[in-house]
Amino acid sequence: MEFLGRNIRGRLSENKVPVLSTLDGMRRDLDAGFARRRNYHVPEYVSTTVKEWMKKDLKRLLKIPDIQMSKDGFYHNDLKIVQKHLWCHDSFEYRGQYPERTRVELSASMLLYCFTSARTGEVHESTARRTSARERGDTDLAKHMSAAVMAACYKHFRLTIEWIEGEIMLCLDYDRDYTKGSWRMQLSELPTHGFYEKYTEKTPLFLNLLTFFLPLASADQAFRDYESVDEIFDEVDLLSSTLQEGEHKTIGTIYFRPDVLDKPLFRPRDEQAINTSTGRARGADAFGKMFAALGHQAGYPDNITVRACRRAALMETDKKYSETARMKFSGHIKRDTFGKSYAHRVVEVDGAATFLGIGSRRGHIENHRSMGVRRNPHLYQALPARADLEFQERKDVVQLDTEIRLMQKRLVLAEEDAKTIQLHRRRLENQRQRLYVDELSRIRREQPRLVGLQSISDKPTAFHYTRKAMPERNLLAGILPDTVELRSSTGRMAIRALEAICSQEVSVCYISSLAPIDGKCICGESIEK
Repeated sequence: MEFLGRNIRGRLSENKVPVLSTLDGMRRDLDAGFARRRNYHVPEYVSTTVKEWMKKDLKRLLKIPDIQMSKDGFYHNDLKIVQKHLWCHDSFEYRGQYPERTRVELSASMLLYCFTSARTGEVHESTARRTSARERGDTDLAKHMSAAVMAACYKHFRLTIEWIEGEIMLCLDYDRDYTKGSWRMQLSELPTHGFYEKYTEKTPLFLNLLTFFLPLASADQAFRDYESVDEIFDEVDLLSSTLQEGEHKTIGTIYFRPDVLDKPLFRPRDEQAINTSTGRARGADAFGKMFAALGHQAGYPDNITVRACRRAALMETDKKYSETARMKFSGHIKRDTFGKSYAHRVVEVDGAATFLGIGSRRGHIENHRSMGVRRNPHLYQALPARADLEFQERKDVVQLDTEIRLMQKRLVLAEEDAKTIQLHRRRLENQRQRLYVDELSRIRREQPRLVGLQSISDKPTAFHYTRKAMPERNLLAGILPDTVELRSSTGRMAIRALEAICSQEVSVCYISSLAPIDGKCICGESIEK
């Protein structure tokens, strides 16, 4: 543990020493490795002795600060803020074969994590879990690919038409087959989550998972018997007007094509077209970075994580359901896991109201458990001019810039060793980018929060000026925040626009005189898609 503490770079402390929670996680990994690889189980008294030594002697030896990762949750109000920013204000240009499909996938992923309390590696591909799965299996191609798709695939979803409380609507089930420790569980022990078309209260369209799942599946041509979502809606409308409720509640199932069942719903940007998919899923690390970046753009100084979504979902579940229901929802096996790892330090009890015997309030408790308590609508997205100039004049940054320029010159003259030089230059650029991000985080912590009447939604962003050249985005920015039903005329317009952007290689609408010719601009330069 001392060797790891001296040689691993931490992220929370200023001196970059890893905190105790990080080292304790590595200790648990070591214990698990002994059990898995050598069939040796570390005695409990040894683990207890090591933990106590780490908390006292190792902490004093390495000067480890008393810092922990934030336990704030990503609550429903935070979800609304981020979704609204993504569709109504965000001008970030995503990469990939279908750039705007990434935006749809990001929305669907957020809702899936918030509504199911899934861990990161359950929906997106976890490299560590994929490696362990390959070790347990053979080395042939079939085993390799089956391990590569340990993520949400079409086979894990089931779309049906059902009677729900006197109404016919679409329902979607999601099987969480890759929960933590799933290889020890029976199939009946794994959680399945249900979603439906109409909520009991009016909510914005961007808070319904079906709003984004259906266009993604339609763009992949995943439906066996339907060409578009409109055809599915037409059939549901027809059944609603002709059928009467009976004993059989499930009217029919909308099947997916057999050849797409093993394909991941969220794929890497170079495999967004399903006919070019090799079975790989988008990595959990890649999604985590996009999620955190989106949070910063929406004004959250701390990284928004999947664990924050899971924590908020479990705390809300703990208030309204039994312990058994919460454990099934979370996929927990031990009863004390929630209290140790997910419960927030802000207590549930309104002490003043309880002691005085009066009605209690809950708003302040939920606010202080949320990440929104530190949100700054005017958060810096880049270093201010003065801070940027000071950053560029720092000795370590100047040295890195000199080495990068030297590598660029050597790359021009190199013939055989070009790949090695390019790799070294990339490492230097990544190192410089990390220094920039660290400095930006420091400036953000010191940035004052201006409390005023003007919110971030009142200030025009770059999207305010470019949306007129992006017809689908322009339409969605006005429709998705509306509280309308999915099968209404407005909801259908949103679905058609989402279907379109899921298979568009460009998001900008060119006027006829400026339209590209054979992939080139009118000036003759090729256009990068």
